[in-house]
Amino acid sequence: MKAYITCPVSHTSNRLSILPNIKSIVEKAGMVPFVFQIGGTPDEIFNRDYNELKSSQILIAEVSERSHGVGIEIGLSFHLGLKRILLIEKGQFVSKLAQGLPDTSIIEYESVEDLELQLQEALQEI
Repeated sequence: MKAYITCPVSHTSNRLSILPNIKSIVEKAGMVPFVFQIGGTPDEIFNRDYNELKSSQILIAEVSERSHGVGIEIGLSFHLGLKRILLIEKGQFVSKLAQGLPDTSIIEYESVEDLELQLQEALQEI
């Protein structure tokens, strides 16, 4: 099983630091991680990300900060039939539309350690 891992980067880089933790948890769960890549032209970015999403079975997205790109990835993942795990720091907000997507789990976490524990549990259930 392949997991596509993403977070906002255009307006903030605050969540980039937890991506290695998420990748490690995905690997420990026996899945193949793909962590989105920064850089490229808009066409290159779309084509690369869309192709990676098409070959994945699950999307793991950190959504504590707003991002058009992550929102598009979430929508594409629904269209492609992927399961989703949305990660959000306690006290932040994710839209009701995203909350209502079928096959979507939301993990609200207080710390990186809490996130790791909850994500491990969620991946074991898949």
